[in-house]
Amino acid sequence: MGLTKLKTGLRGDREADIGIGTLIIFIAIVLVSAIAASLMLYAAALLQQQAQKTVDDSVSEVSGGISVVNIAGDRNPDGASTSIVSGYMPSRDDQPPGGGSLWNTTATSDGVSPLGILLNWTSALDYGSGLSEEIVYRTSVYDPTNGAAFNEQVARNRLLSLEQLTPAYELVRLTAEAGTNTQYVDYTARDDNSTSYAYAVVGVDRAGNRVLYSSVDSSASTDDTTTDEDLMAPVGGSMTNTAAVDDYSVAIFWVPASDPDSGVLVQRLYRAEYPLGALTTTTADGRTVLSLPTATLLLQSNDTASSYIDAPPVPGTHVYFIVAQDRSGNEVMLGSVSYTADTADEIAPTVAGGVTARQDMQSVLITWEGASDAETSVAKYLVFRSTSYSDLDSVEELMTATPLAELDATARAYSDFTGATGRQYYYAVIAVDLADNYAQPVTPSNTIQMIEIKVETVPGSKPILFTSLMIEITDGETDATLFFNPDTPGAKGADAYRYSVEILRDLDDVFATTYSLVDSGLVKIFIDAGEVGLNLHAQSSFSLKFIPTIGQPTLEECQIPYLGAYRYINLV
Repeated sequence: MGLTKLKTGLRGDREADIGIGTLIIFIAIVLVSAIAASLMLYAAALLQQQAQKTVDDSVSEVSGGISVVNIAGDRNPDGASTSIVSGYMPSRDDQPPGGGSLWNTTATSDGVSPLGILLNWTSALDYGSGLSEEIVYRTSVYDPTNGAAFNEQVARNRLLSLEQLTPAYELVRLTAEAGTNTQYVDYTARDDNSTSYAYAVVGVDRAGNRVLYSSVDSSASTDDTTTDEDLMAPVGGSMTNTAAVDDYSVAIFWVPASDPDSGVLVQRLYRAEYPLGALTTTTADGRTVLSLPTATLLLQSNDTASSYIDAPPVPGTHVYFIVAQDRSGNEVMLGSVSYTADTADEIAPTVAGGVTARQDMQSVLITWEGASDAETSVAKYLVFRSTSYSDLDSVEELMTATPLAELDATARAYSDFTGATGRQYYYAVIAVDLADNYAQPVTPSNTIQMIEIKVETVPGSKPILFTSLMIEITDGETDATLFFNPDTPGAKGADAYRYSVEILRDLDDVFATTYSLVDSGLVKIFIDAGEVGLNLHAQSSFSLKFIPTIGQPTLEECQIPYLGAYRYINLV
């Protein structure tokens, strides 16, 4: 028994030793495997980093290049500014001016000074579009069977509402001076028949809203016992001479007339194309009135103007004369002078550039850049408005149309307050020179003339050198390969063989100095489709391929949509 137990114990110890050895070997294998695995993972990570660098370098070398932000088609030749723009009228000023009071009307007849009826009023206020003008209306009654008070009441009853104020009652229009106390003297009243007069004053804002001023005292009667109306025409004025300014223009000089009674109201300068003698005089309401021949009105000036520069429209002899009118309505001719023009300005001024229309406070604001005229000078700007584009695209139509506004040569903006809320309007700004030549409106053509492309680099791309960047373009019939023009930036640098560039964003002047487009840079490419010979009309298409020296070519396919009435067409 003892021997058997001893053998059994020795066998157990031996098996335990074997198990411990096996465990040690297993642990060793695990440790070796872990060390090997870490070496493999390190090697794999190192290889991955190297591979990623290789891939990045390959992408930069092979896939980098131009990225197109957008493509627009410009329908104007050479990228020239258009004369016609459109805008939507915002919520317009529909509130009439407030206040305004006609508080005194007095006949000033004293038998010595000239008869006049003096009006005093306080102008209305307008906090929307602003007060524009004030219109004075007048009615009269002559009825010797009734007293002056009764006749004045009859006259006032004709002016109690805006609906009663017809053009037949209009006496004068004055530029408004909101909030001020205004005086006006009516020297056209008569006193030979003891006539009763009644007046009304209307304030008009820039949106055309009207208000009838309240009346404290709005009527007066004249006294037939004296006749002291101003029935004498202005005196003392004369035409003096003319002098050539240049090959196309002439300066006209005169001595203004004067009027010791009511004063000179206006001087009107005319031009006739034939010899002129004395004008026929007639009498109207006791006033001396002239019968005017067929002539062109050049100027309506105040009582102190004494010169004017004209550009005769055709060669030949031209006669200039002035009619002076006093505040009572009497007229006189100041004589005439002639000038023989050998040449005439027959060339229209340039187009008013940069015309824009945008919504402003209760109005559409139209702005533009000045035009020029090589022969004479720009005399004025005419602003036209229509709900139809086709009403404004012909100079022949515009020359017979009534402008929305006539502005002097220094004007560069106009606010339209008179449209209907939410309606789209088209506006044209036309320059007119001294010889009355109208600038031809620049309107978009029926095809895309200039292609404008904003581009940047593909993220991570190497710089794109434009001096070696080629652009291939085709409309299916005409193919062209264009190269960079570094000499002339903008639309003017594009021609049949070259594209040009305008810098939009260029940090540190990288593109400006090296013509290299880098990350964060943005430029606009111009392609003159008309010069290239492309026929890009509605529903046609074309393709563009940008080929850099290093990098993947970029291909863009463009479909021309309906052109409509706008200059720019969005293509991509």
